[in-house]
Amino acid sequence: MHMLRMVALAMGGVVAIAGAAAPVVTIYSGGFGFIAETRSVLLAPEGDLLLEGFPVTMLVDSLVVEGLTATRIDPQWTDLPTVEGLVGSSVTVYAHGERFAGLLLATVPALVLSTADGLVFLPAYDRIVAPGEAAGARGLALAIRYRAAEPGRTAIGLRYLAEGLSWRATYTASLGEDELVLHGVATFENRTGVDFAGAEVSLVAGEVHRPTAKVPEGLGVRALALAPEFDAAAGFEYHRYAFPERLDLIQGVALAPFLSGTVPYVRAYRFAGGAVEVRVRFTNALAPLPAGEVRFYDQGGELFVGAAAIGHTPVGRELDLAVGAAFDLTGERVQESRQRLTENLYRDAYRITLRSAKEAPVEVEVVETLPGVWTITDSTLPYVRLDAQRILFRVMVPGSGEAEVRYTVEWRY
Repeated sequence: MHMLRMVALAMGGVVAIAGAAAPVVTIYSGGFGFIAETRSVLLAPEGDLLLEGFPVTMLVDSLVVEGLTATRIDPQWTDLPTVEGLVGSSVTVYAHGERFAGLLLATVPALVLSTADGLVFLPAYDRIVAPGEAAGARGLALAIRYRAAEPGRTAIGLRYLAEGLSWRATYTASLGEDELVLHGVATFENRTGVDFAGAEVSLVAGEVHRPTAKVPEGLGVRALALAPEFDAAAGFEYHRYAFPERLDLIQGVALAPFLSGTVPYVRAYRFAGGAVEVRVRFTNALAPLPAGEVRFYDQGGELFVGAAAIGHTPVGRELDLAVGAAFDLTGERVQESRQRLTENLYRDAYRITLRSAKEAPVEVEVVETLPGVWTITDSTLPYVRLDAQRILFRVMVPGSGEAEVRYTVEWRY
């Protein structure tokens, strides 16, 4: 029975929380995100607002303000926190492929952390992740000059694009006798400089062209007031994965599982010169699969047997993935003869020999790539034409034995 679920995982800074008003964060694999949020403000008939806590990577000219008429928007960058300013705060430090969490005691001559395992000294590190309260409301603020049709306390809508948000999919496939269990995990990064508390997070899979605008430093940006509806856009020509619970999307790297299911598969062997490939084939019957790497495990998940990359894969499409080379199968391709029949017409003869050290017989697919315009004039086995330049023979190789296929091809440029 196929299973599919979307779940949130409290891991690496992703925490499901309860609460009301929440930002809507849509993350694209291309390294940017779309954010929609509401803020409660007190409005006069006209005046100026100062809103803080925006991502420093925000594309200010993408901002749309709703609930008032914005006549001018001025970005204001305030001082960002320094590492020295985090002394006394609880931080997470990534260094040398490891993760250290604790209280930052000093920064010179090395980072000194007080952790559950004792003091850790780090003369070099990759990055530091600090909670939002340690950073304060620093970064990007927006000064908005406005007119309001309805003065008083009201909720305004803000939506904008920001760089520094990205995600990727990774899959684990556990192989059984004739079924595999596929688990998908989303890894997403927040490098915007701010946390998104209680966010409604969704991930978009598809080739979405990146925005090209840059943040205009110190320039006023005019924005138009639109209709009150400001939810994140629908899937359009892409696929969107929405997490059912709100998340604290803090700065750094986080993981969340998004798919689990079981599908039938077959194991196949293919020789196209070089090693005999081991291939895993299955039809995607679960859900649209975002592009990513599939890592295969055997023997109840205890043995890693290979990895392969997939593109964006819709439901119903077959995946044919090479995961490694077969140890007990070898192949040899020999050109036995070549004749030049006319100025640009040739006749070639080939012999492909397959040898097996396995106890049971196996079928090996032999794929041959043929140049120019070609015709097979003779072959010891039937073949299938895969495309304009490739043919496939199915060769049954006996246990602890060998088998061969021979063919003659005439071809011209």
